[in-house]
Amino acid sequence: MQAVRTLMLCMLAGILLPACGGSSSGGTASGGQECGIRDGDIDRAALMQNMPRLSDYGLFQDACNPTAFPRENGVRYELTSSLFSDYSSKYRFVFLPPGESATWQDTEAFQFPVGTVITKTFSMPNDTAHPGFDNERLLETRLLIRRAGGWVALPYIWNEEGNDATLRITGGGIPLSVVHNGAQRDFTYRVPDANQCSACHQFRVDGTAVITLIGPRARSLNRDVDYGAGPESQLAYWVDEGLLSDAPADMETVDTVPGFSNDDAALIPGMSDADLLRTAKGYLDINCAHCHRPQGSASTSGLFLEFGRDFDSQPTQHGVCKRPIAFGGGALSYDIVPGSAAESILHYRMGTLQPGHSMPTVGKATLHTEGLALIGAWIDRMPAFDCDGA
Repeated sequence: MQAVRTLMLCMLAGILLPACGGSSSGGTASGGQECGIRDGDIDRAALMQNMPRLSDYGLFQDACNPTAFPRENGVRYELTSSLFSDYSSKYRFVFLPPGESATWQDTEAFQFPVGTVITKTFSMPNDTAHPGFDNERLLETRLLIRRAGGWVALPYIWNEEGNDATLRITGGGIPLSVVHNGAQRDFTYRVPDANQCSACHQFRVDGTAVITLIGPRARSLNRDVDYGAGPESQLAYWVDEGLLSDAPADMETVDTVPGFSNDDAALIPGMSDADLLRTAKGYLDINCAHCHRPQGSASTSGLFLEFGRDFDSQPTQHGVCKRPIAFGGGALSYDIVPGSAAESILHYRMGTLQPGHSMPTVGKATLHTEGLALIGAWIDRMPAFDCDGA
């Protein structure tokens, strides 16, 4: 089934893929890297090395377009709710070793075999109202490669011509302008260095920190995706294609992080209290909980924001009337003051770019207006409570 779908996509490539100004028959973009659909396999030996250029791995049929046409059994995946990264578009793919599959986990990221590579490409639209490869500038492609010793994180930065990306272990900055809701925002997009990648993906096992995945979890993948035959369950597709084993027989039992996109901000006032809680927790789960959980790099904060953590029985762990461990909040004293986002440190840190105050500390150079509206509404709608009088 996968082979048939891939063949159909390749047949349409010449119509659908304007690669770097070239064509499906090939062309050379500025800088020398050829663009356009090319036959070939992934260089799986190269995956065990830190190659200087993204194109050295041969992951995509068009080396200039990491947003489509993966080679071999590569499959695009989408999340219900995505981590905010300065309004960039994201294109995610997973490539498994031939004949192998990922293993289901109920709450943590799926377990992937050695030889797996996951790509996440960040691309900035000229205007967020008109996303898509034709209207975007490629910024970076992050690789997570599963080697014998564990996951390795590698950041690749795209050149201005958009015809290849170079390994930059130290990260880098890219000056950008983007129009969002009709207003231009100018900022420097920050590509994290390899150590920052490792910190965000940190998971402590018996006191030892290892790199784990954030997005490929059942609750975040439990949505419909169109793989060419119309929308279908993403998880069921993975199972049918042999990419995922040990999944539950009844997918209806799988919990789902509610979707939240920028357009959904208009729906916030009409959300029920229960829907608002779940949507806010879903946003915090993908944006914050990889660090703010007992196994994460912010475990000493005492602020734990995993989606599965029950809010009603554990409000303090969510920040309600909890004093921060390592933040001098000035006039602000509690992570969350019920009924008042304006007095809550969590909301303040989401809404500032001041060094030492801004959260998250990596991957945010401009504010997420819609995310702030969601978390602000959630806190404001909590029954007011005097934390000082508790």
